[in-house]
Amino acid sequence: MLDNTISVLERFITGLGRVVALFVLAIIAVMVFEMVSRGVFGRSAAWAGDVSAWLLVAFIFLGGPWALSRGNFVRVDALHEHFPPMVKAIIDSTVSTLLFAVFAAALIKLGGEFALKSFAMGERSATGSWNGPVWLAKGMMPLGAALLCVAWVLHLLRLWRDALHPGEASDA
Repeated sequence: MLDNTISVLERFITGLGRVVALFVLAIIAVMVFEMVSRGVFGRSAAWAGDVSAWLLVAFIFLGGPWALSRGNFVRVDALHEHFPPMVKAIIDSTVSTLLFAVFAAALIKLGGEFALKSFAMGERSATGSWNGPVWLAKGMMPLGAALLCVAWVLHLLRLWRDALHPGEASDA
């Protein structure tokens, strides 16, 4: 059961991460379009700056869970890396989870309020004449934080699997 849950969460987070990784190509395409539009046609695409910035925001917030699940988040491992699996599981299930919960709750609550306010007032882009909906970019913060919570659960499940069943873990 534990391995099935881990497998489902890994597939979800990895699939999302791979799709979001393609946002880099979309950002490049938008920037190249803007350069060609400006250089060849002498006209700037009013939406290009916003769209490339918003894609970057989505890349960061939606790609974060994949980075976390792959162990690529910044962490001070001076002591933690030397602990046995059971101690790591206990520390991350208590202290680290408490700190993570405060961080995630702040992002979800404040980011959610930020995005909802933007949506309620119909906030539109102030740069250019294209009037893109700003709440889409602002909504990445609570969405990304919620997905980080899913990745954190995956992290904890892996830790406990490794602690309770050493040697049975399949490296993802």
